[in-house]
This record gives sequence, structure tokens and C-alpha cells, in this order.
Amino acid sequence: MHANQQSTAETKEEKELTPPIIAEMIEVSFLNSCLQLSQGYVDVLKLFIVAVKSGHELSISLSVLNQLVEDCPVNSAGRDLMKEEKALRIEWMKVVYDLLNALNPDTKVGSSTNDSGEGSDKRISQVVQAMLDIKKDKENEEKKSGGEQDASVAISNLTVEQALECSSILSELNDSISDQMDKAFFTNDVRVALMTFRVLSEEKLCLEGSAGNTNSGDVPRPPIPGTN
Repeated sequence: MHANQQSTAETKEEKELTPPIIAEMIEVSFLNSCLQLSQGYVDVLKLFIVAVKSGHELSISLSVLNQLVEDCPVNSAGRDLMKEEKALRIEWMKVVYDLLNALNPDTKVGSSTNDSGEGSDKRISQVVQAMLDIKKDKENEEKKSGGEQDASVAISNLTVEQALECSSILSELNDSISDQMDKAFFTNDVRVALMTFRVLSEEKLCLEGSAGNTNSGDVPRPPIPGTN
């Protein structure tokens, strides 16, 4: 009995995500996400999004969460991040926060931060609005198909190029950007937004799959190498 109680307590402790742990998950997964994306893989980016989403679920404002990441004692890169890398990280975090806020206004969490500029905020706002428009279009297509075309699956499977084709907002914004760095940030904003939809879709499937299992408890979160 004692062993079972101890095991239950350890399991509960492992599942608890505190702000410092979330910050460490974000710190560790960010650069790995960049490296994997350059090779065409998205697994670690999904873990980055899950970590940021966890901060949102705990109602941690983006400015506070970003400061926790900045102050995180773990340095997975083995060096100080460049200014552009830090800017990209906070931009990805803001895309996730703003999209979650737009999808669920009742659980809105502060996403303003002094670390993002006016141009960045405007770009993210346009990307989020475009994503909401695409979501609405896919939902209309689902209704017309009688439910055969699942809207959440359709949008989560879109590539960046397909998203540009679906949205005049994204297409025009892409054409208007001449600076190479700004173009890279924009493309990544779209990719992170699309991947956030995928994370939400996969989480929904997990919840639905465990709904009938009384011993399932919380949906398990995959561990990130380098975190405790």
C-alpha cells in the first residue's frame, strides 16, 4: 500500500508543470526547433508550442513568461543567444499566445511585451487574423461536406505555401515584405500558427480517446530532453 501511495505521489509530482519548468522547456526546445525545421522536421516545434501553451493555461502573462525564459539557469545553446534569436523566440511565443487568445477570448492572457516591436506586433496580428479567416472557411467547407471534411484536420495539415494561397491577407503581406529577415520571421509566424492548430487538434483527439478511460488522468505530455 505504501509503495502504491508513493508511486501515485511521484506520478502526480511529475505531471505538475510549474512556471520555472515551463520556462526551461521553452528554453531547451527553441533552438532544437530551429535546427529541426532547417531539416524539415517539426516534432520539437510542437513541443515548444505545447510548453508555451502550458504557460498560457496557467495564465502567465507573456512578459512574465519571457522573463522566466531569459532568467532560466539552463543554457542549452552553450552560449548567449543572438539578438535575432531572442527576437524570433519571443515572436513565436506571441504568435501562440495571440492565437490562443483569439480562439478563446474567455481565457485571454496578457500578450503585450516590451521585447517585440510595433512592426512585429502588426505582422503577428495580421497572421492571426488570416488564420481565423482560414479556420472559418474550412469550417464552412466542413458544413457543406456534411462533416466529411474535418475543418481542424484540414487547417492543421496546411503547409505555409497552401496557407498563402488560402488567404489574401497572407499573400499580400508576403508580397509586401522585401527585407530578408522580416520575410523569414513572417514565414515562421505562419508556420508556428499552423502548427499551433495541429497541436490543438492532436490534443483534442487525445482527450476524446481517453474520455472513456477512468484511469487515464491527465493527458501525458512528452518529455523534452534536457529538462528535469
